[in-house]
Amino acid sequence: MGIVIGTSALVAVLTFLFSINQGLKTPESTQCYKGKIYISNIGNLPPNKKDGDGYISLLNLKGKILKTKFIKGLNAPKGIAFCNGKLFVSDIDTVVVADPQTGEIIKEIPIKGSKFLNDVACYKGKVFVSDTTTNSIYQIDADNYSQKLFIKSPQLEGPNGIAFTKDGKMLVVSWGGGKLLEVDGGVKVLASGFENLDGVVVLPNGKVLFSDFSAGKIYSYFNGKVKLVAKGFTSPADIGYCKETGELLVPEFLMNDVKVLKVK
Repeated sequence: MGIVIGTSALVAVLTFLFSINQGLKTPESTQCYKGKIYISNIGNLPPNKKDGDGYISLLNLKGKILKTKFIKGLNAPKGIAFCNGKLFVSDIDTVVVADPQTGEIIKEIPIKGSKFLNDVACYKGKVFVSDTTTNSIYQIDADNYSQKLFIKSPQLEGPNGIAFTKDGKMLVVSWGGGKLLEVDGGVKVLASGFENLDGVVVLPNGKVLFSDFSAGKIYSYFNGKVKLVAKGFTSPADIGYCKETGELLVPEFLMNDVKVLKVK
């Protein structure tokens, strides 16, 4: 496997548990919700082609596939978030809303002006979705589906992963700039010098984990300091943290699997 895990007590300690590789095709995002794991599969590349072969897989917390194509007929689904009891997934220029229990598609929300919608996050009944190509982040009301442009700035440098701290500050990792950013009225650089950042999560203790797709690494950020916590991945995409199990889910975009690591 070749994954090397950091062991410093100052950062999250990760332990490799197992891989999920059955039925996956270009997995991009992995998230947990009410005892289940959801994995977005882009299907055939490129990741911006409207070919209808994208889908969401449903698994139990032990990584067993419950339904390979729980939600199907998508184009190139990427970020997944759960907000007000609904599943929101980005799909190129549309946000698809589905019932996380049945997989039924409830609503499709075209995002005007978007070109490459990527990650999705929820905070206090609002859904936020990044558009990597246009340096934009959009906001959607989880109940009435109204939408607006939240921020558009070249300083986002290809925004990809989005997460929120406990006090409501938005964290964004940039694909083009290789930076960890804080978006709170403006754009503030928290850390830089990386390659192509993809996913970001905030742990219950406030520590931040983020993935560098091109470098094959996962870093932590805490109290202004960055630490390398794992390396040797091939293409770590939009990582997810499962609070129910204390596990980090790492989609290996080019390997058609998801690696599961225990966070201590």
